[in-house]
Amino acid sequence: MGLFSKKKAPLPRREVIWGRVYEDDLLDAADAELQEGKLNAAVTVLVDSRDNPEVRCLRLGRLGHRLVGSADEIAELAVQHRDPELMLLAGDAFIGEAWAIRGSGWADSVGEDRAKMFLATLEKARGPLQAAADMLPDDPTPWATMLTMGMGLGLDRSEQDAIWAETVRRGPTLYPAHWTRLQVLAEKWYGSHDEMSQFAVQTVNNAPHGDPVTAMIVVACFEVYVQAKVMAQRETKNPDLRALAEALFKQSYANVAPASNRWMQAEKPHPRTYEAHNYFAAACGLAGDGDRAFMHLFGMRDRLMSRPWTMFADDAEEEYQRMVQKYWRADIAQGF
Repeated sequence: MGLFSKKKAPLPRREVIWGRVYEDDLLDAADAELQEGKLNAAVTVLVDSRDNPEVRCLRLGRLGHRLVGSADEIAELAVQHRDPELMLLAGDAFIGEAWAIRGSGWADSVGEDRAKMFLATLEKARGPLQAAADMLPDDPTPWATMLTMGMGLGLDRSEQDAIWAETVRRGPTLYPAHWTRLQVLAEKWYGSHDEMSQFAVQTVNNAPHGDPVTAMIVVACFEVYVQAKVMAQRETKNPDLRALAEALFKQSYANVAPASNRWMQAEKPHPRTYEAHNYFAAACGLAGDGDRAFMHLFGMRDRLMSRPWTMFADDAEEEYQRMVQKYWRADIAQGF
């Protein structure tokens, strides 16, 4: 640093697009109509994506969420019309209703009455999802959705494994199915850190080059971090959680960097691209890898989701802006 060196001028704040970590105009149109009480477009976009499970699962998750509170009505329509898309929407909506009842806290924070309501509502998803699976036997979407249902119901491990086997037989690299399977194998559900981490490494090794499912290695690291954070908060009054996250990702980075490379060296269009960039940007930033952090921050196109940022920061957007200030390359224009 010389006498006349200048401090780097702060970059303008990025204009963040919250929650829409995808680009799908047809989904947006169907979503808008669904908010007006019109179902036809939602059914149509699901039918149109029958040959693309990644798109189908993304659309189902978005549209099913909109129907929380109307699941019983949708289920009745599905039975009347024997419509697999309506069955999927009903099943996903029941899952959403169940988790709205349960809340996002740890299991021991859920009262007995609320737990019973949660399980009863979640059980309602089974019939429509199984019906959809029977109507479209090659479709992995109902099976992927049943993974979430089974995890909440506390199905025994053999049942969970059977649902997983049916899912990957139909969709070997299906991103949301791998995300849920990783949760099943996490210590907080059915497995352990070791089993979850081995699954994540295996997923990366088996992933086709250019597939963002390699982000499962980062998802696993953040699950380990959450457990470490809980322990630190129990043992220390005001733990330095940022330092804890940085230390963990520096320690785990030997697995993260190759997973990033396997995806980015042959990146292909994918509905979960922005989601995976969110995970990798946070991980590479915490590990201090400036080049990869910038690559994934750039790849996000300012599309921000709460996970994983809120897992280690109080404010997801402020953390994103902080990493932009730290890692954005000065020779790259701010716009796209």
